[in-house]
Amino acid sequence: MSIGIVGKKCCGCRTCITVCPVDAISFVIDKYGFEFPIIEQTKCLNCGKCELVCPALHVVTGNERYSCGAACALDSNIKKQGSSGGLFGVFAKRILVGNGIVFGAAFDQDLKLKTASAENEKELEPLYKSKYILCDTNNQFARIHKELTSGRDVLYCSSPCQIAALKLYLGENHENLLTVDFVCHGVGSQSLFDKSIAFSQKKLDCTIKKVIFRYKFKNASSHYYYYYYCEKENQSFEKRDIYLSFPYYNAYCKQLLCRDCCYYCQYATEGRASDVTIGDFHRIERYNKTIDRMAGVSMYLCNTKKGQKFFDSLSDKLYVEKMDW
Repeated sequence: MSIGIVGKKCCGCRTCITVCPVDAISFVIDKYGFEFPIIEQTKCLNCGKCELVCPALHVVTGNERYSCGAACALDSNIKKQGSSGGLFGVFAKRILVGNGIVFGAAFDQDLKLKTASAENEKELEPLYKSKYILCDTNNQFARIHKELTSGRDVLYCSSPCQIAALKLYLGENHENLLTVDFVCHGVGSQSLFDKSIAFSQKKLDCTIKKVIFRYKFKNASSHYYYYYYCEKENQSFEKRDIYLSFPYYNAYCKQLLCRDCCYYCQYATEGRASDVTIGDFHRIERYNKTIDRMAGVSMYLCNTKKGQKFFDSLSDKLYVEKMDW
């Protein structure tokens, strides 16, 4: 069996390419810019390695439940850097304090979204904020494995399917790996994002150097806004606007451009592949009227004993309101 059978279930994690010993796998791109694997049969050894690491063919879920509720960073600066309550920032900084390394999604200088690493707070900055695009794992799974085997603490934050892909790639449990997924609404393609940027650059007559989704220029309700940092004739300027004026963000908010597998996601379940799950806590006022959602608040699920232990170690950094599962 090979990865060629996955079809539209493919989540685009690229793990199959990483493990293929003879480079027999490449990708074709559909009209929406999404990649799908194809096998060059003359090269294929039928070893099955690609199939074994596919999170679409081998769904990784957990069956443990520890705690859940609402939480946010006590440090208002950390909260502002995040898209919701700042939990990722608190988690990441704790890992860095112990000389660990953090992996997450960041735009490169060409606005391509790729898995990147951070070993200090400066390098951590690009990893903050939600980014509603399929992240190129950028061959970082091999790097993560190397860091883990060296004994270093590693935090990997990504979508549920890419967390599952990493676990299948590693093939064994590592106590020094903390996985954090988020409540995912699906992902659009890099290609569609690029076209939207090109449209906006032409409209604004500038070069867009930076994009921030969920721009908190007032409070957490500003998640309907985006931010551009632009350059024109050696001068820079900033622009923010409501999502309706940015074609990609507008279509994403209306659930019009996600990858096929996102619409029937196998990982949108209570059983999570990660140690901790984080996300927005919309309408928290239904459960606790004393918590100000506009100030930024997240939901959390501790899915493993390891995740619960790590979460508990941050009691001096977080406001936590536990709730029934």
